[in-house]
Amino acid sequence: MVPLRDALGPEDLEHLRRILGHEKDQILEGTRRRVRVDHIATADTYLDDAALEAFKSLSQPDREQLLSDVIWQVTCHVEGSITRMPGVNALGLEFGFRLVQSEREGREVFCVVQKADAPPK
Repeated sequence: MVPLRDALGPEDLEHLRRILGHEKDQILEGTRRRVRVDHIATADTYLDDAALEAFKSLSQPDREQLLSDVIWQVTCHVEGSITRMPGVNALGLEFGFRLVQSEREGREVFCVVQKADAPPK
């Protein structure tokens, strides 16, 4: 697994900053929810090694849409609006990806993985 932010190109990083509400040269301020979403997205969200090439092969608009979907799902998680069902720890994303929730070194983390039945790019 690679940290999601490390797999992003300059345009992807700019999109991520924009959807997280970052302004140039401004320290992130905001609600606890916003700070928590920012932390999860930038420090505790990964891209599965097996999904890296499929992610990179997406067009720029598709990568931005996928990133927006990841941030939306993380925000829903932080707000507690995801209905938890026993044994379910993955959420469907666009373009044949899933966001899988797990624990790593005692912390809750998320990983973007390619669905097993996703068509190859």
